[in-house]
Amino acid sequence: MAGLGIGPDQFAVFRIADPEERADAIEARLAPALSRVAEVVVAGLSRVAAVPLLVHPGKLVRRRDVAPEEGFVAFCASDKGYHKVPYLALVVTREQLHARVAVRGGADRDGVMRRALQREASNLARKGKPFRKLRSYASWDYEELPEIAPAHSTAFWEELADALAPEANAGPGIDVGTAWPAEEARNLALGDVLGAFRDLAPLYKLLANAR
Repeated sequence: MAGLGIGPDQFAVFRIADPEERADAIEARLAPALSRVAEVVVAGLSRVAAVPLLVHPGKLVRRRDVAPEEGFVAFCASDKGYHKVPYLALVVTREQLHARVAVRGGADRDGVMRRALQREASNLARKGKPFRKLRSYASWDYEELPEIAPAHSTAFWEELADALAPEANAGPGIDVGTAWPAEEARNLALGDVLGAFRDLAPLYKLLANAR
């Protein structure tokens, strides 16, 4: 696969000002492209995650007078969707393509993911290279990219764990990953995408296998 099939036409949907028209364009032009990529990469992602993953189109939230700022496709082991489990996501925004691992606020009802992340915080901080370009998107405003996270710090991972605390259930949860500029996305190969998710795999496996 020479390219992913996500290029100028897909990114252009985010230049549409009218909220309803943009949402329609995301569903008509971006979502099918993401679905095609998902079918190609899901087998490789399953090997990376060491568990069979299923493809789930990202739910487009339509809000009155608010234009959606992203489109995505999610990958997780649950056949019931990605809302209550950790998941991998390939995300398109106005100027970037992203590979991310996320878990929504309120998904960690028993606290097992939070405790697992707290236990492994120091080990994740020592990973070095795999997390060197990590960004946290949990409260991103879709303007400037979030700064590179201090993933070498145990405190960073402990703060991520706190985002899953019971009192944070209404919050955005965990959403971290890496990004490519739109001009690079059209030339990305399958291996580039799988490589990014391979770097994120330690965090995904930790959350998905938490007991």
